[in-house]
Amino acid sequence: MGTSGERAPWRKGVRFSLAGHSTSAVIGLIVAFGWPYLLVGQSHSLANVRDDIRTIVTEWVVAIGLGIIVFGVQKRKPSDVGLVRLGRRELAGVLSALVASCVFVGVNSQSVSMSTSSLGIRGLIFVPFSVKLGLVLTAGVCEEFIFRGFGIEELASLTGSAWVAGLVSWLAFSMAHVARYGLGPALIFPAILGAFFTLLYLWRRNLPFCMFLHAILDGVSIFLGPALIRPH
Repeated sequence: MGTSGERAPWRKGVRFSLAGHSTSAVIGLIVAFGWPYLLVGQSHSLANVRDDIRTIVTEWVVAIGLGIIVFGVQKRKPSDVGLVRLGRRELAGVLSALVASCVFVGVNSQSVSMSTSSLGIRGLIFVPFSVKLGLVLTAGVCEEFIFRGFGIEELASLTGSAWVAGLVSWLAFSMAHVARYGLGPALIFPAILGAFFTLLYLWRRNLPFCMFLHAILDGVSIFLGPALIRPH
């Protein structure tokens, strides 16, 4: 794993001049952006342990499959998908995010209760610690690898534009949350977070940084949020 300062330049499609590489990239992108639609019509309650376990298993299977494409088929280096070491700035950002997210959840617990009561957030209190931890790690590791590390890098290679890749990946990330949050106001929060992580990745090209921040934000919401929500 390289350092945060050893980010590879954005590829312009040269890497995928061979048909085999291009095919594997397209197949991987279909899987990365299409798997959430396989779960449409099924329940997605965070308070339902069975639903949580299904989400955890599905995302890890997808992430591992994409990892096989990247490292097994395409023979790419970890740094090619943003897997580099955290620098001092990233470590400071992680600590700042931890403090800020705790303050945010505490201050906004009242409004959160009104907007997420139908999503079963408060019911997470009764979900086993191991399952909640699994949700947090899965969101941080798998979703960032799927939509940022794999999605952005592969699209950037095929299109020659990191910004086009980022936009498409952000839209895919947002739509992946429709099954759980619907097309209402509740979808705004994951869409905003997706935009933040996308811009952060385009800026720093540091996937572990995005993973840590994503896990922290979800962890604070999942572990502290339900306890702070006041039912009306």
